This record gives sequence, C-alpha cells and structure tokens, in this order.
Amino acid sequence: MRLEPPARAICITGFMGTGKTTVGRLLAQRLGIGFVDTDEVITEGEGRSIPDIFAQHGEEHFRELEARAVASVSAGGPRVISTGGGVLLREENLRALHDAGPIICLNADAETILERTRGDVSRPLLQTEDPAASIRALLSARQACYAPADYQLDASGSPDDVTAALLCMLAEDPRARWLVGNETVIPLDTGTGGYSVTVGRGLLARVGEIVPPSHPGVRAALVTSDRLAPLFAPQVSASLRSGGWEPVLLTVPDGEGSKQLAVLGELWAQMAEAGLDRGSTVFALGGGVIGDLAGFAAATFMRGIDLVHLPTSLLAQVDSSIGGKTAIDLASGKNLVGAFHQPVAVVSDVAALATLPEAELRSGLGEIIKHACCFDAEMFELMERRREAVLEGDPAVREYLVARNCQIKAEVVAEDPHEQGLRAVLNYGHTIGHALERAAPEWGLRHGEVVGAGIVAESRLAVWLGAADEETAARQEALVAAYGLPTSVEGIDEEAAVAAMARDKKIVSGRLRMPIVPAVGTFRLVDDIDIALVRRALVSVLR
Repeated sequence: MRLEPPARAICITGFMGTGKTTVGRLLAQRLGIGFVDTDEVITEGEGRSIPDIFAQHGEEHFRELEARAVASVSAGGPRVISTGGGVLLREENLRALHDAGPIICLNADAETILERTRGDVSRPLLQTEDPAASIRALLSARQACYAPADYQLDASGSPDDVTAALLCMLAEDPRARWLVGNETVIPLDTGTGGYSVTVGRGLLARVGEIVPPSHPGVRAALVTSDRLAPLFAPQVSASLRSGGWEPVLLTVPDGEGSKQLAVLGELWAQMAEAGLDRGSTVFALGGGVIGDLAGFAAATFMRGIDLVHLPTSLLAQVDSSIGGKTAIDLASGKNLVGAFHQPVAVVSDVAALATLPEAELRSGLGEIIKHACCFDAEMFELMERRREAVLEGDPAVREYLVARNCQIKAEVVAEDPHEQGLRAVLNYGHTIGHALERAAPEWGLRHGEVVGAGIVAESRLAVWLGAADEETAARQEALVAAYGLPTSVEGIDEEAAVAAMARDKKIVSGRLRMPIVPAVGTFRLVDDIDIALVRRALVSVLR
C-alpha cells in the first residue's frame, strides 16, 4: 500500500463538553507539536468573549469568524486543532480540516455533557430554562454534521484515557501516523530472498533489537568513517552488544578517497584479524561511500558474508542503501569494480540526518525529486507546497519522505534486482547528470546537484520529443530550483561533457534508451533516442 503524506494537523471536534480542548492539549504535549483552539483564536482576534459575540452579532456572524479561524489554523502546522462544537456545520470548514489531516469527533451522552457543563455561562447555546433538553436537541440536530469525521471516539472517560485511546487510533491512520512517530517497515523481495527496510527516529540505539543475531556471540564488524565514529558508533556498539552481538569497530578515512583497493585491502585484513568468519555480519554505518566500501568488503570476504546498512546520509537512506550495489573506484573512473550484494536488513534512522551538512541534505533531495517526478505526483505536490517543512527538518515530513522513497526504490528493485529492465527508470536525470559529474574537475559537483541539472535537461528533452508539455518541464525545473539545486552548471567544458556522455554504456549505434516523464508522477522508457538530441539537452544546462 502506498504510503501517504503526513498530516499537517489533527482536528479534535465534537459537541460542547466532550473535552476537546483538554484532550487536544494533552495530545499535542504527547506528540511534541503545537496546539490551537479555534474559539481562543476568535476571542483573541475580536477582543471579547464568545457569549458577547453571540449577544451582539448573533450566531451567523460567529460562524463567519469561525470559518476564517479554521482556514487560518488548518493551513499551518504541525499542530493539534481543537474546534468549536458547530465547526462542521459548514462544508468549507470540513474541506479545510480534511485537507490538513484526520478529524476526530469526541462523543459523550447527554448526561455526561450536562454534568461537565453545569453552571458554565461561557456556553451561550445552553443558557436556556432546560439545559438538558437543549443538549439532547442539539445532539440530535448535529448528529449528521459530525458523521463526516474520520473517527468517532467515546470521550466519557478521563482525559488521560481518552488521549491514550486517541494515540492508538492515530498510530494506524495513514496520515497521522507520521506525527505519532512509529517506525515504518518496508519489505523488499528480490526473488531469491528478501529483507526489510526499517525507517524511524532513534533507531540507531535499537539496532541490536531490530536486527538480532542468529545466536548470542556472533561477531560483527561495525564499519564507519573516522568522522562519523564519535557521533554514532558508541550507541550502535552498545545496542549491538545488548542484542547479543560481539561487535568490533573498524574505521576508514572519511570521504570518496576511501573507495580504493588499498583501503579495501586494509579492511579485509582487519576483518580477518578480528576473527570474522562466514557466520559474521558487516554493519555499514555511514553514507554512500561507507555503504559501497563496506558492502563490497562483505560481498567478497569469505566469498560473501551478511551485510546490514545503517545509512546516515539522506542520499544513502533514500537510494544507495537499497538495491545491493557495492563498488570501489579506480583511477579511470568511479564504481568500476563492484558486485551486487543484497543486505539482510536496512535500518534508516532519520534522526541521524540532524548532523548532516546542508549541502549534503540538498544533494539527497535530488534523488527524492527524481522519484517524485517518475512515481508519485502526491509527493511532488507535497514538496511544492511544504518546502519549509522539508528544508527545516520537520520530523514527520522527513520520516515520510525517507520511507516513501525507500518504498519506491524497494518496489523497483524487487521487480528488477539486477538492473535488466524497469530499474533503468531510476536513471532519470542521471544520463546527463553523470556526464556533468564525470566532466566536472575532480568530481567537484555533488551527486544530487548533477541529478538536479540532469532532471532539468531531460525534462526539456521530453518536450522536444513531443512526449511532455512545457508546463511539466517547468514544474520540474521550478522544484529543482526551490531546493537550491542547480538548474544549470558553469565551469564545465562543453566538449568534455559531451565526450563524457558519449562513454555512456547505454548508447548503442548512436542511439540511447532513456526514461522520460510525460506527466509528473509517471514515466516512460523510450528506446532509440537520437544522441544529437540528448547532446542538445546537455548543452542547454551549461553556462
């Protein structure tokens, strides 16, 4: 089932006296998000109480003020919204709140409501000779307007009990679950086996629980860089030990320079000295470099031992940790020696992204934009509408983006584990992007940056092929630019870039097979594209 984008808000509504404000505040505290009460928004804005508004201007005027308040608070977030009892009387309020997230209606019987509201003069609709009769009449009249709420919850218990029940309910809601923060487990079937990708917050401290050994005392090599070791290795090592593993920490120099035969040879030697055998496991803790290097070490040591990826960069979490690709570099090029070696598990702790430099975060967003272009218009629209939440690291949005992109990659890899067919779609933005990367002096451009420019170029190519309209290309270029990725690059020699593209292994007799995006969220694999047209697209992003 496709993972849905996170809610901006959770709306608590229901009849007066059902505890909307009390429960709403408790829920917001438990979730660590904001809280807003529409009645409070109205009274603060008007500078007078709700009974005064009713008395001076009537209910219809109050409902107008209420609609404005709903429109305002439902546009922001993340937050819990507590509404007045009559907010769902208006269709416009219902639409705005549904767009923001799930609506929960709290219910209680007339006797409970009467007891809770007895003597409360701030409720103008109960200032009658027979409040009990008024409550029963209003409950009956509003029953239909509360029906469209996503959930109905008995609120006759204590606020703590109602909040606990509400949390359990929201943990299963496809949009609110991201605010609750439960982990997501994504299965991946490679045809010859399978594994799970677990995404959540605080998972590095639980690795030993999530990936237990086959029996106590199994040796594990925790491979990471000398830069990341102080940040993450202590908690991961402690978790592995508590889970029954016997870990040894192996560090390599930070950066792309470690993906070479000399470093790999030293890593093999350290693994042998540590007593690893065919029953041991390599835990690759880091970004794409560590995943490639440690993965290739696992693929070749003792003719192949188990591998677990613990990706700490956004690019690794949404892309390189899934699919089984491992490699080292040669002087003549990147990733020229490697193997397909599927991990037995991937554990992606989105909390680790808090330490990621901004440039690396944006680089990972290049792959996310690629997935959105080809597979998910809803995710594309979220990135258009909620840019600040994405860039500022809203926990729910970040967890959703990682999990949804893992799901997309897992589905493609499951269908094409050895890159013989559908997996070519994942090359969107990469044919031209890789040419830019190879032509850039000393690999000076980050992967996500060249993918961004590649998406822009290849979206133009789709227009020139008559497969997409200008608006589709413009939306892709605007999204790339919105996240600080280049829509064009400078300092790259045109002939060097063209020559780099000419070495693309997908070119046969001057023709090329490439994925294109006819409309956002869809793709086509197009055969027999004239290389001259691809060159035109490449040149269009050079300056």
